[in-house]
Amino acid sequence: MTWYTSSWQHMHQVHQQAKADGLDAQAIAKAIDDSYPWSRRSGWPYKGWLAARHSFFPTHDLPLRRAKRPGPDLFTEPTE
Repeated sequence: MTWYTSSWQHMHQVHQQAKADGLDAQAIAKAIDDSYPWSRRSGWPYKGWLAARHSFFPTHDLPLRRAKRPGPDLFTEPTE
């Protein structure tokens, strides 16, 4: 079994339990993110988790987090 498959199955179980508990999409997404099953967020397990998350969330209409906006450009003059 791959890390991707393990992650997908874990997300599916958490998703089913959260739906049974009556949670909304935002709360389900948070429950899945909070339930990361391995101790460290690095290496192949985490890469598999992220790949599974990237395909699981849109499939189940769960919101993906937005990337943070980059800070101001260091080479641009500040405007006031």
